[in-house]
Amino acid sequence: MWQRAFIAICTMGIIGLGMTHPTQAQFDDLPIDAAWEAYKQRFIFCGDACGGDLGLVFDPSQGYQATSESSGYGLLMAVMAGDQTTFDVIYDATYRYLHEEESGLFDWRANPSGEVTGFGSATDADLDIAAALILAHRSVEQGTWQPNTERPYAEAANALIDNIYEREVVDGAYLKPGDLFGGEGRAIINISYFSPAWMQMFDAFQGTDRWQPVIDQSYASLNASPGAPMGLAPDWSTADGEPATEYCEAQSTPATGCGYEMRYESIRVPWRQAVHCVWNGDPRACDWSQRTVNFLYDLPRGTTQARFFDMSGKIVVSYQDTVMRSMWATAPLATGDHELARQFIDSIGWTPTNGDTPGYWGQRPEDYYHQSLAWFTASLATGRFRPIG
Repeated sequence: MWQRAFIAICTMGIIGLGMTHPTQAQFDDLPIDAAWEAYKQRFIFCGDACGGDLGLVFDPSQGYQATSESSGYGLLMAVMAGDQTTFDVIYDATYRYLHEEESGLFDWRANPSGEVTGFGSATDADLDIAAALILAHRSVEQGTWQPNTERPYAEAANALIDNIYEREVVDGAYLKPGDLFGGEGRAIINISYFSPAWMQMFDAFQGTDRWQPVIDQSYASLNASPGAPMGLAPDWSTADGEPATEYCEAQSTPATGCGYEMRYESIRVPWRQAVHCVWNGDPRACDWSQRTVNFLYDLPRGTTQARFFDMSGKIVVSYQDTVMRSMWATAPLATGDHELARQFIDSIGWTPTNGDTPGYWGQRPEDYYHQSLAWFTASLATGRFRPIG
């Protein structure tokens, strides 16, 4: 108990001073640049398996399918790495193969030939892509990147943000999981798609305040589930924080696609909240991160027990992997508990590139999701994951 109280006092001081960013010196041994080079080799420029270097971000663990989500992650990574060449490769391919002219959004999946195999948008991917485009535009404004004359970043960002708001936001407040989802942003939501730092950036970029009601409603939904006092969130729920059973049964959605536990979807919530806390100092995000840290300290055997949970805080899996270790680390990064964050990050482990074998985090080198989330955590720790400009 004394540990949590001490951390809470320290955290309030850090947040109050607007100093939630970790410093480079504390995590400067993390191989951010080497990991990005390995990531490109494994998931983007991987030859015939990747459609002859088609330019999308492919997932070997899923038969080299590419998704709008992977494009969003790749673009965010490229802009944070300062790699405009790779950014433009992913950018061009994403618009060439996944962009829907009618909706202005992105189909969610394609095969290695660039043929769409999953129609309709995924809201988290659209939000990530829009954020990456704004950050690319800011890089141009700073003079570190050259303008993209074929498809200027700012123009693409403006159009995409407008289309997201028109087609994936209902009644100016409710965030749908995708443009083809029913439920009006109420009967079913995916709270891990809620990206408040991006939404705040959209308003600043466009000179609007229309995203504030979306942020407020999404925080209300985030805090409505029984797991909220512990910093836990379900994969899928209603906007009121209840299981989305009625919607899923009506749509004949399998139970695995409508889970009410904190698994591979909502495990990203600590990261989304940590970014909002670190970038913007939003007290709701910082409070959520502190709740998560308190919960982690209450686990009986420390960081090894930070796994997946139901909304009562009960562990629901017998293993721990790279996704869990990396995403749980983001909450203590936000609160300034760098010792706890370091425990998680060190437990991931980094295997350096060896000959023709690219380096990787953890134990699943061919899983793009694991490698992406580990990079986000490590780059947040080093200060490389930053609001450019």
